[in-house]
Amino acid sequence: MPGQGFGKARRISKFYRALVRGILEYDEILIEQPIGMVQYPGVAKGLYVASSSGKPAMSKVQVLERDTQQNRTVVQVEIHSGRPHQIRIHLAFIGHPLVGDPLYQGGGQPNLLETETIEDSFAEDGGYQKPERPLPGDCGYYLHARRLVLCHPSMEKMIEIIAPLPSILQTRQESNQIRAAEGMLTYEMAS
Repeated sequence: MPGQGFGKARRISKFYRALVRGILEYDEILIEQPIGMVQYPGVAKGLYVASSSGKPAMSKVQVLERDTQQNRTVVQVEIHSGRPHQIRIHLAFIGHPLVGDPLYQGGGQPNLLETETIEDSFAEDGGYQKPERPLPGDCGYYLHARRLVLCHPSMEKMIEIIAPLPSILQTRQESNQIRAAEGMLTYEMAS
């Protein structure tokens, strides 16, 4: 049964925007893949990955825009659990990792390929040695916490918090609407 093992009455909804590699075939996908831990170099407590022996995790993915020329898709992801790196793992699990994600690859597993040899093994500021493999905190991927809906604990009132989108995660329609609104502002200020 979908959603089994998840809270009966959710009082918070979390929506994220992401840019993934490839073109998703279906407009909506429900991912129910448990997430567990494995040993991984450079991560003392282990790394979270897609694992049949892990804890339940559920993500609803909705396609917002497909870009066939660049072979990527803008999606909205609603998470129904809060496992570490859940969105990254789930999207990689279905074969569509986040654009620019150095860690999670197809199947929701870490990228264990040897990285290119770097002559200078220290950061530009000389402060630490660069890791040989990607780590969970490495950046470069396109994931944005877009919307949070929750019930205020004492007022019992629904609250919605929306964060502005970076341009790369906007659909063409959203970009056009923003440009049109900015044009109206410019025109009104010039008048």
